[in-house]
Amino acid sequence: MAVTDPEAWVKNVERLYRASDAEGVSALYTDDAITIFGSRVLSPAEVHAHPREWFDSLEDYQIERIFRAANGDVIVSETVASYVVKADGKRYKEWGVDVYWVNDEGKIYHKHTSEVVEPFDLRPTPPRKQ
Repeated sequence: MAVTDPEAWVKNVERLYRASDAEGVSALYTDDAITIFGSRVLSPAEVHAHPREWFDSLEDYQIERIFRAANGDVIVSETVASYVVKADGKRYKEWGVDVYWVNDEGKIYHKHTSEVVEPFDLRPTPPRKQ
């Protein structure tokens, strides 16, 4: 397995996001990493620029990442978050899953994200089990 303690690895990712640590999040990725959000593919340059752009666009960012599975070089986590988007001043929530392919140094070389983002009060967040 590429990461000896994948649950702790996910907690570290959560810690970096809670701290809005753009440099720390960027450092999680290899230089040639790509990320896929639905049909959108981020190039390595976009992957490394995204954390700063993301954190700079938000206020009152709250996030929880839950370790769900690991096998070989793959780690899966579930995310539940809420935030205010500075551009429109509205609060949103998101939930979804991240599938990470991680090398032997614990760096992400490929990631798929599937998430739902909607106005905060539209409906309750689906129930989850810890």
